[in-house]
Amino acid sequence: MEQINTLEHIIKSIGRMTGRRERSGLEIALAESLIELLKASGVNIYKCQESGGETFVWLSVAANCEGTVLHDNGLSKPDNIMSVERLPVLKTFFETGEHEAQAGRTLLPILNEDSSYFGFIEILEPSLDLSQLTATVEVIRIFNNMLALLNYSEIDTLTGLLNRKTFDEYLRRILLSVARASDETLVSDKLPKRRQAQVDELDHWLGVVDIDHFKKINDGFGHSIGDEVLLLLATMMKRSFRAYDKLFRFGGEEFVVLLKPADERDAQMAFDRFRLAIEAREFPLVGRVTVSIGFARIGPNDPPSIIFERADEALYWVKEHGRNQAANYEALIARGDLKRKVEKSDVELY
Repeated sequence: MEQINTLEHIIKSIGRMTGRRERSGLEIALAESLIELLKASGVNIYKCQESGGETFVWLSVAANCEGTVLHDNGLSKPDNIMSVERLPVLKTFFETGEHEAQAGRTLLPILNEDSSYFGFIEILEPSLDLSQLTATVEVIRIFNNMLALLNYSEIDTLTGLLNRKTFDEYLRRILLSVARASDETLVSDKLPKRRQAQVDELDHWLGVVDIDHFKKINDGFGHSIGDEVLLLLATMMKRSFRAYDKLFRFGGEEFVVLLKPADERDAQMAFDRFRLAIEAREFPLVGRVTVSIGFARIGPNDPPSIIFERADEALYWVKEHGRNQAANYEALIARGDLKRKVEKSDVELY
């Protein structure tokens, strides 16, 4: 009877997970499937990513018998993000790659297709017997298969960054999030000062990155070397930006960054840090490579095309003024280096 119930739970897990088309929903389905299967007091899913030579982890989903809470919506900076280096138990767990049982909890790894870590599961239960552990591993395998399908449709095969098709959905979700946050800020204006939202903390940024003179690299060294440059640059992007920022290959030598909440100064520093890292790197055979970057704030009422156009205008200004710079559209407007165009969102229709 126990085997039949376990099989039923696994079949139910397949149905629950195959019905999801986004990562957060897939993670929620995994946590809820394990709660139902194991009758555990709690199941937590942690995600991890390497950035700047360190591996960071953060809580993504927490589930128990009372319900499920999504802690990482893919848009905001995750709460309680931690470096594995400061957590000896987790560091050992990541190094061994094996499940670990301690007093009151069991840790199980979640791996990507390339055997890198997606994250891990924390099951709050004194211990799992062999049948429970086997069933849990099978449910995680279903999750991994669904994750691989999402990766196939969302990830650029050369660079491992998110692809152009995925960008539109992320930007749409960010705009909805920014609009909601803006409404909440208007409400908070009526609250005491200490309880008001800080507007700068709500700012997201869109940056367009273009490799300078990339055609010369392809013409002079061949497309295979050009691909090596793209791959190395993508690797450096992952190391330079924060683990929770979204990085896209937009096509050819153009990349896009969706920078999660930061003020204008921090956004400028983030783009300059990446630009300087590229400038300082010696690329095999090619030698010195530089990038030009234009970026713009994502406003609550701005159409996606307008936001991208502003970042693109800043990028073209950089290319016309020496390249190898990172320029903020709003700062260029304020200095008079660019003139704001009449945009559709500025025109009132009668």
